[in-house]
Amino acid sequence: MQRMSIISLFATTIFALTLSGCSGVNQTVAAAPAAAVAPKLTADRPRDVAFNTGLKKELSTLNLLIEASSDDIARSLNQSLRKELYKGATGTRGLSANVVRNGPVTVSAADNFIYFTLPVSMTLGYSLFETQAIPLKLKFKASARITPDWQLATDIYYVGLSDLLAEQIGVGPISIKPRSIVEGVTQPVQQVVSGLISNKINEVFPLKGQIAKAWNAAQKPVLVDRNYGAWLKLNPREVMLSPLYAGNNRIKLAVGINTFAELVVGPQPAALPPVPLPNLKQVDKFDRSFRIALNTDLHYTDILKIAAPLLLNKEFESDGKTVVIKGLDLYGNGDRLVVRIETAGSLEGVFYLTGKPRFDTGTNIFSMDEVDFDMQTQSLLLQSADWFLHGTIKSRIQEKLTVDLTQRVAQTRDMAGKAISQVQLVDHVLLKGSIKNLKFSDMLVQKEKVSIQVYSDGESTVLFR
Repeated sequence: MQRMSIISLFATTIFALTLSGCSGVNQTVAAAPAAAVAPKLTADRPRDVAFNTGLKKELSTLNLLIEASSDDIARSLNQSLRKELYKGATGTRGLSANVVRNGPVTVSAADNFIYFTLPVSMTLGYSLFETQAIPLKLKFKASARITPDWQLATDIYYVGLSDLLAEQIGVGPISIKPRSIVEGVTQPVQQVVSGLISNKINEVFPLKGQIAKAWNAAQKPVLVDRNYGAWLKLNPREVMLSPLYAGNNRIKLAVGINTFAELVVGPQPAALPPVPLPNLKQVDKFDRSFRIALNTDLHYTDILKIAAPLLLNKEFESDGKTVVIKGLDLYGNGDRLVVRIETAGSLEGVFYLTGKPRFDTGTNIFSMDEVDFDMQTQSLLLQSADWFLHGTIKSRIQEKLTVDLTQRVAQTRDMAGKAISQVQLVDHVLLKGSIKNLKFSDMLVQKEKVSIQVYSDGESTVLFR
């Protein structure tokens, strides 16, 4: 019985081995466990956001100083003022007066008035009797104002005599007071002088003609630097006048043309459709600053050329895991920049970060602020690899995506200085000024580039020659 059991066990073993060989499976070597595979994740691209349409604009002022000396006005008056000023009746019955100019008019300016001294000689007649010529100096003063039709209107006032007169003089059988006679005939003399003074002041101050010349010239782009191909482009909006100033024997009128001003590098920009000279806007004072918009375009490809060697194939560690950036891209979206990264190592996939562009005028450094994973990337990582959210990759990307624009800013300042140092707008009309400082104004994110706008601050004057 024991022998039969041993035989059965042996037969069973042989049968089992036979079946095993027929199955084709080698069970003598155990299979090695599969290696751990890094998770592969692909985040959705951030939702597209519309871009802003343009950079903000700041008004600038072209300053025109129209001035003349009191001698200029006197010269013009003396060329035109006739010798015979008045001949006719006086306030005394039967007494006539003959007033003639006997010397050059003198003009002075002080306290916002223009003063005129008119030397005359006056002869009085009564019947067949006549006095000797009495030398006098009549004094007038004038205030000037600008009318809506671009004219300088003057108001003339008689202010008295510059000479002492005898209390009484005799003319044949009558005795008269010469001062009262003079006071009586100044009105017709004043009328003659008033119209002439108004005309001559407008000749000396061709207000509308000069402003129109500058206004029209400002509407055409002007080449200011051939080396850079830089053009000064103005877009005038309104004309402002401050009150006329008279003092120190000079008469001045400050005019400001409000305009947008920018420096454009490249081909000649197209001129805007011409705008006619607008109505006057009279103000007590106006901002004299001249600001030129200077735009620098920074393409994302240029940023990547700098950042890629510093970020690609570099290891980033977090919670004992290592990630390597294998791909890097940058583009604009709304008012933010989007960084697209492809990773390998402990986490394989495509992820997106966003940040706000920033320009530091103190250092001239362009950089990104508030760099963080996009919301859709964050949501994906929270589910599968939240450790990656807390690593150093965000700060490293923010640190490396910087560009030093010092050279460009220096070039921009140089162009701005040339733009107003002395530029001929048209024949006999020059724009002259200086730059005091540069200031950051605005930034415009676009699909393939970001435009950085700085303004040069200074003062300008339009000169007529």
